[in-house]
Amino acid sequence: MDQLFLFSVASQPKGLAKFIDVIAQQGGMSYSNNFDVVFAFNKTSHSQIRDRFNKIGLNFGEAATSPADTDENLDGNKAADVLKMFCEEAQLPNVQAATGNLTGIRLGEGQINYATTKMYTDFQLGWMCDANMTPLKFLNSWHSFIFNEFDAAGKNILDETGDYTKTGANLSNLKSETGTLGSRDRSIRLKYPDQYQCNITITKTEKGKSAANSRASMMYTLMDCFPYAIDAVPLSYGASQVTKVTANFYYSKYSIVYNDITNFSG
Repeated sequence: MDQLFLFSVASQPKGLAKFIDVIAQQGGMSYSNNFDVVFAFNKTSHSQIRDRFNKIGLNFGEAATSPADTDENLDGNKAADVLKMFCEEAQLPNVQAATGNLTGIRLGEGQINYATTKMYTDFQLGWMCDANMTPLKFLNSWHSFIFNEFDAAGKNILDETGDYTKTGANLSNLKSETGTLGSRDRSIRLKYPDQYQCNITITKTEKGKSAANSRASMMYTLMDCFPYAIDAVPLSYGASQVTKVTANFYYSKYSIVYNDITNFSG
């Protein structure tokens, strides 16, 4: 027992040094709190949803152009910065394979499985909310745009800025609007998918010498994304906490760009 203990202690420094050396050669360890999320909406097909965002005060405006697909990304302005910086949870998407099987092909052996279809599952993003509730406004507007609600007179409900957009209104002023909005008969005219689906890029970054996320090892581009579920936002008179919102997204497929950062210090 004593010999085993002495052997373990003696071997640890050498093993630890080797471990540290291997990690250093690979650019260090990866940390889960270094990532970047960007939404990209096409300038032509997404003009209506961009107008919808602008109507509720999310003035994304004319942002930079993505070199990959000439889509407009929501970056470089106040609303986009909130969505980008306050996104506290993201997932690198998984992938599965639908399989078939054959039995009895070889005597005395079990079934043989084989892949048939590549399957993409949903993913989730989560935000901390600023006092203006920018992430929740963004998600609700996006989701409502998909269903495109109209009142009995044929007017698009969300386009009537007098009902849905207030500036500096207090609680009593907002409550005065609930009777008008709640009493309307509504109909839904669904938008076409290419009008509300966008590309989302999730980049796995790492800390560098010059910035916290100056190195990027992988970038996922998820195509044809849209929020199909916005989770309930819990509110409580208990201990004060930052308000958070999460949403689940569907997408059609993704592509991955790999980048070797082992010799890049950032």
